[in-house]
Amino acid sequence: MMKKFFASSVVFFVCLLAAPVCFSEPDTDTAPASKPTPVSISTKASEGFSLPLRKNTKSIVCVNRNFYDTQKFGNAFCAFLDEYSNDCRVLLAEFVPKEKVAYYDYVWTFQVKKWKDKNLDDIPESVSVLVLLYDKDFNLLLKSNLKASKNKKDPSAPNCLEALLKQYTDSLFNDIVQVSEDVPIKEKPAKQKKSKKNEEQAE
Repeated sequence: MMKKFFASSVVFFVCLLAAPVCFSEPDTDTAPASKPTPVSISTKASEGFSLPLRKNTKSIVCVNRNFYDTQKFGNAFCAFLDEYSNDCRVLLAEFVPKEKVAYYDYVWTFQVKKWKDKNLDDIPESVSVLVLLYDKDFNLLLKSNLKASKNKKDPSAPNCLEALLKQYTDSLFNDIVQVSEDVPIKEKPAKQKKSKKNEEQAE
């Protein structure tokens, strides 16, 4: 009986010593970093206009009421503009009269070319957008082509839409005209392949 008690007490004492090791928090410094989300941003300013954009301004974001993806992009875009703008408002109208934007510094509008959201959770797997920026007199200031896709190989990678908008708004207000990640987005070269086949047949 004493032997069993002694053996169980030894096991209990060993477990107590090992407990801090078992329940210690993982070392975050050595944790593998997630791969960057594939993002492509190309911005071209109009002649006579230069970046960066002025901060602490008022922005109005015009979205087409007929397209759900356009409204989702507009709301997300306005949320990121809030970091640099005193006032950002989303307006459900693609075209607006000058009177409605007279008190705003920047007027944003865009065309969502691609919005792939298989899960219907408003977190797209891929997105492609043309963004246009005007002043309150509707003079075109700049246009940007934006593309982003979800990193399928890395589930812990950030939301592609959030990563895209974060980089884009930072680039506009911090004088970065061209932004490009190391991981390019591959275009489908279907037309090029057909033309090569036609050339071979012609020869």
